[in-house]
Amino acid sequence: MQNKTKLMLAGALAAVIAVSGAASAHRIKHGGMQGGGMHEGGMEQGRHGGGMMRGMLERYDANKDGNISKDEVDQNRTSWLTEFDTDKNGTLSLQEFQALWLKARNEEMVREFQQFDKDGNGQVTLDEYKEPVDQMVTRMDRNGDGMIGKDDRMMGRDGKRHQMPMQDDDGDGDAGSTTEKPQ
Repeated sequence: MQNKTKLMLAGALAAVIAVSGAASAHRIKHGGMQGGGMHEGGMEQGRHGGGMMRGMLERYDANKDGNISKDEVDQNRTSWLTEFDTDKNGTLSLQEFQALWLKARNEEMVREFQQFDKDGNGQVTLDEYKEPVDQMVTRMDRNGDGMIGKDDRMMGRDGKRHQMPMQDDDGDGDAGSTTEKPQ
């Protein structure tokens, strides 16, 4: 394989890893992970464990031995680049990469759809779509006012108000002191 092609493959792999990492960080920050995709419901609470590995095994474990080798990753990447490089110039344009990305994420999207479709009828109702967010609000609404807010962070599960950890809000290095600095 030519050095130019190897560099392009390495660059594409690095870009995919970076995008995947950023997407995973976003999912964790905004509700967790499970089935692979993100939605405002935060239904994906278990994905960072077995789900992510399951997806990687599905895609890269060519011999199905439960392990992913560098050769399997290289073969997959080479095959996919070849498949989606429609103009056969050895690189992926944004349009070509979009087609590759959509194929790679299709299984994740199907799993997430199936998690919403609780009754398995092939359709997601408004109630099924709203349920994960409704459950999250109920779980996080510690003071029982029907909303999630600052007061909920200060309430314990026992319903009593608790002191929040002290922060150095004024930047003077002493958390909790609110005295003004001399000017």
